[in-house]
Amino acid sequence: MRYSKIMLVMFIGVFFWAFMSPFAWAEEEPGKLVMESIDRGLAILKEPSLIGAEKVQERRQRLWEEISPVFNFEEMSKRALGVHWKKRSPEEKKEFVELFTDILKNTYIGKTDTYSGEKMEVLRERHDSSYAEVQAKLITNKGTEVSVNYHLVSNHGKWRIYDVVIEGVSLVNNYRSQFNSILLKSSYEELVQRIKEKK
Repeated sequence: MRYSKIMLVMFIGVFFWAFMSPFAWAEEEPGKLVMESIDRGLAILKEPSLIGAEKVQERRQRLWEEISPVFNFEEMSKRALGVHWKKRSPEEKKEFVELFTDILKNTYIGKTDTYSGEKMEVLRERHDSSYAEVQAKLITNKGTEVSVNYHLVSNHGKWRIYDVVIEGVSLVNNYRSQFNSILLKSSYEELVQRIKEKK
């Protein structure tokens, strides 16, 4: 199972969170939110008005507009850059968040076109007032099960995802390893330039 394939289910599974009111965010448990969002998210791919090659861009745009509010991209960017984050100016941090957000969008939003019936089940959750972990499993068409853990942070009662761990591999840590490898040999400016070239 390719990492991007699993990320596909994660993305389509949460985009409906964007429509939930602040009251719903505060009252709902993270696990319930994930399960309901996955069910509703998968349903959008079967929407007749969005099926077909001519609807690809419209479908992708709608998905991104709706899923992006549920992610804490600043927290994801901060963790992906690791110890190098503190050294950056406010302007550099703002630019990096925008660049990292684009990386995620360009890498995964197009994968929604390859969805072929995978299912997700929420198993359990644990949380305090600020952080939550929702443990789930992805079930492929062949019956293979893959563990997927969602890490969320609460900001004024609103839960947002800041990392996804698939079979023990963290999305954020994976990017941090890549970025750190570049920064050990090159400057921060060169890292930024490399990211821009891949956009």
